[in-house]
Amino acid sequence: MSAGPTNHIPSGHPQHAAGFSLLEVLIALVILSVGLLGIAAMISTTLKSNDSAYMRTQGTALAYNIIDRMRANQTAADNGLYNITLPASASTAANPTTCTNATCDSTALAAYDLGQWEYNVARLLPQGRGGITSANNGGVTLVTVTLLWNDSRAHDSLQKSGAPTATTFSLSVSSVL
Repeated sequence: MSAGPTNHIPSGHPQHAAGFSLLEVLIALVILSVGLLGIAAMISTTLKSNDSAYMRTQGTALAYNIIDRMRANQTAADNGLYNITLPASASTAANPTTCTNATCDSTALAAYDLGQWEYNVARLLPQGRGGITSANNGGVTLVTVTLLWNDSRAHDSLQKSGAPTATTFSLSVSSVL
């Protein structure tokens, strides 16, 4: 008589799976590490590119700021009092405080506007400097604002794209001031 069914395991087959081997775990860690390094490099490049875009936005705002100041002081703008050449290096001047609480004529206001603008260009753009030219031709004034700043941070991360070390931004507006 038989005592009952017996569980017979065919020979050559393990009874249960043993799980991951150490080699499989190490390979998974290497793949994960390479992926995380790639993500970190992508984030670093993105931050540097965003910094460059931010500087361009600051440059645009500064250019429109001085043009608006020229529109507000049309007499000085028509006489070329806002024309300045692009300096060889960034300005280190302090923020001017004249004309804030006092009445100024158009000449003093133009000097104040330019002083504030140059101060803001140097403060908001790395090694920033700016120049302004205006020409009146038959009642229409062409104003060109040129800004130059150090964009080496973006250049270092975007060398393949040919990003310049120094960025020049030029805005020309033709209108009746």
